[in-house]
Amino acid sequence: MRFFNLVKKSLIPVMVCATFGSAQLMNGKNFDVIQVGKTGISQGHVDSLTEALAKAQARGRQIPPEAMKQVRWAVIDNLVGQELIKLEAKALSIKVPKNRIDSVAKLFKAQYPSIDAFNKELKKSGITEAQFNQRIEQQLQSDIILEKKVPYPTDPTDKQISAYWELNKSKVPLNDTISGARILLKSKKGESKKAIEDKKELLKGLAAQVRLGKASFATLAAQYSDDADARKTGGVMNKFLAKSKGADFAKAISKLTVGEISDVFSTSEGLQIFMLTEKNDGKFENYKVQIEYILRVQAEQERQLKIKQYLDELAKKYKVKYLNKDYTPESAIGGAK
Repeated sequence: MRFFNLVKKSLIPVMVCATFGSAQLMNGKNFDVIQVGKTGISQGHVDSLTEALAKAQARGRQIPPEAMKQVRWAVIDNLVGQELIKLEAKALSIKVPKNRIDSVAKLFKAQYPSIDAFNKELKKSGITEAQFNQRIEQQLQSDIILEKKVPYPTDPTDKQISAYWELNKSKVPLNDTISGARILLKSKKGESKKAIEDKKELLKGLAAQVRLGKASFATLAAQYSDDADARKTGGVMNKFLAKSKGADFAKAISKLTVGEISDVFSTSEGLQIFMLTEKNDGKFENYKVQIEYILRVQAEQERQLKIKQYLDELAKKYKVKYLNKDYTPESAIGGAK
């Protein structure tokens, strides 16, 4: 989100996330680099999780050393945070009802095509179903503790959104450019009316999925759009003049406000729908969605700082020790000891 260029990077990673996989320790690296209470965290465990997370984020691209180090810090913060919360949950005798654990496990299993596929993934990860359920329980315990100590922020109010606008509206760029994303189904020579109607119904259905929150526009664009770059970009079109795409395009999206999806419309390229994400016209209504996003990001950043402060307190209580400077984050939980 480029609005006002005010969104900053998250100050610390989201901590205490559930880890359902079980990375194998690398040979020769089983010595501990961190100690949380009486529990050791080995170099091999950190390295294998870092490599797995980096590969998932890189999607085949080369990761520079500095970025790789930041991934390692995020992994270490997560591992230390998990152990601290686990110790606190035990001290507070936090109990999670079995039916709640079973419910979460059922939702997770539903992501796989079959129980056999799920069991194969467990075997591949090197954990049993009992261990899987135990990790779910630990995550739910973490959620209970953190929700009590550091509640999730509430949604921005209209008053807060308006106040942000008044404070920052002078920084808004004023020009005729817009940004958005589209799903294009190209026309074919001699295409039948039935084929055209089918395409219209498909596009209407895709738009409905986004409006109902069942799918993201970018995901659907990457899957369905005939635009050559859609698989890489999710159909995103950054900073362009609507009229540069033709009169039919400009007319079809002229009344959209930011966040809205157009009805199906036809151009020389084919049938398409368009979601408007940015309109630099200086009108408040076209910035409300972006302001709300910014306020949500800021609130989450503040929450992450509070989580960090809480974990620092737990680190003093349960004694966190960093035994290797290469595995000591710059803002380590509890500080380097």
